[in-house]
Amino acid sequence: MTIYRVSRIVYGLIGILYLVIGFGSMLVPTGWMPHGLVGDIVMREMTNPFTEHLLQEFGTVVVAVGLVFLWCARQPKPSRALHWIMTFYLSLDALIHWVGPQGVIGDWSRGIINSIPFVVMLLLGLLQLRGSQQHERN
Repeated sequence: MTIYRVSRIVYGLIGILYLVIGFGSMLVPTGWMPHGLVGDIVMREMTNPFTEHLLQEFGTVVVAVGLVFLWCARQPKPSRALHWIMTFYLSLDALIHWVGPQGVIGDWSRGIINSIPFVVMLLLGLLQLRGSQQHERN
């Protein structure tokens, strides 16, 4: 299996994950999500219409990111530039979970979990780069 095939599979999985998160974020404030899926903590935070609106806007952005990943998964050869742009986006997403309102490393588990997509994309990008360099040498 080539690195490009692996990349396309990873793009598809990340795309599906982001679509689920995005649509979920858009539905939570409407009350259409089953309460058991949302949890008490999230429902307690949903007391302000502005916060609810921001969550829905976040959801639309995440849906767009998910669609970009799914588009990348359908391409025969991934775009190196788009790959690095998406990796940069995921690095920013990871960073805000390490340094945020709670300070530096406010929550280890949230920081680690939200860094996984960035690390996966970084590794894939480096492997793609190495693969293309080896292909050029041959």
